[in-house]
Amino acid sequence: MSAFFKHQPPRIPMNRILQRYLQRFARIIGSWSDSITYIDCFAGPWMSRSDSHEDASFAIAVNELRAARDDLARQKPERPAIKLRCFFMEKDKSSFERLCEYVDQISDIEIEKKNAEFEESIDAIRKFVRSSKAPTFPFFFIDPTGWTGFRLNIIQPLLEMKPGEVLINFMTEHIRRFVDSPDPATQESFVGLFGDDSFREHVAGLKYEERDDACVTKYMQAVQAKGRFDFASSAVVLHPEKDRSHFHLIYLTRDRRGIEVFKEAERKSMEDMEAARARAQQRKRVQKTKQKEMFSGDDVTSTHFENLRERYTSQAKAALLEQLKTMGVVEYDVAWSNALRLSLVWESDLKSWIDDWRKSGNIQLRGMKPNQRVPKLGQHIELVWNQDSTL
Repeated sequence: MSAFFKHQPPRIPMNRILQRYLQRFARIIGSWSDSITYIDCFAGPWMSRSDSHEDASFAIAVNELRAARDDLARQKPERPAIKLRCFFMEKDKSSFERLCEYVDQISDIEIEKKNAEFEESIDAIRKFVRSSKAPTFPFFFIDPTGWTGFRLNIIQPLLEMKPGEVLINFMTEHIRRFVDSPDPATQESFVGLFGDDSFREHVAGLKYEERDDACVTKYMQAVQAKGRFDFASSAVVLHPEKDRSHFHLIYLTRDRRGIEVFKEAERKSMEDMEAARARAQQRKRVQKTKQKEMFSGDDVTSTHFENLRERYTSQAKAALLEQLKTMGVVEYDVAWSNALRLSLVWESDLKSWIDDWRKSGNIQLRGMKPNQRVPKLGQHIELVWNQDSTL
């Protein structure tokens, strides 16, 4: 693990998920596409702990895209190298100047940078994507410092671009505090975020995790509808020192394989995040008590992550069970996409539920091949509810 991931400013675990996703994304897309266009709409750098900005999202993207391009070139030397293109947007002048210090040293990637508001640059971004001489696949990373500056109806033209994928940092910590503020200007800003005012009825009266879940679900549904994406999912980023959610990453794609890669990036990043949180919490305790602890932070187990994962897996399991009881038959692919929408729910969880239900006689699997033990995507396998089930 890179040194800059050993401590955990709020954006570090989020960037870890981004990094792991781009590692696979760039190789998969680069295996068939002539070009990849990466668009960072709030490039920063923000909270960078390195003079070289290696922990900033734009540097992570550049490094992973380069690595994928070089790997593919070694594997298939007869094929032209994939064309890499980047568009970096940053409105803050001083941050933009630091961004330029990094970007201006790059000569092997086509880069456009712009010191401007994101919402005022939608046409410029679309023009850059479409100006590619070779067919290109755009990936949009939207990482704001709050909940304004990317109103849903304004950014819709980017969401609609095909092909294309989107990763949005949903600032849960801030949104939780202000989403039901009586201030008219604040409420109007949330209308811009969600696209309309229907979010109000979804969060009214809710607190804590329930409010977080309602906000994330409503926003994910709204973005998916605006961009007409086939699949959506979320990943939680926990507060480094407190047992609560800090951010949620909202991921949108039109290819099921993208969800597989995103969820794998989420799963692998959780171990890093929990170890970093344990160290941060231990440092805080030591500073408060002035006494060293017997075990290192890495050896301390937090129950918050386990409780949160139990919460989301239970929700997904209950929803599928209700769907089976109501409909009688649910295709495995549908059950998969619904379950993996939630943070911290993985395909192994879904297969475990199905295996338990099948062994207990509550469901049958229709469409399985002879000697096939587990259902797989794309095989039109159906989960058939046993009407005599006592569940």
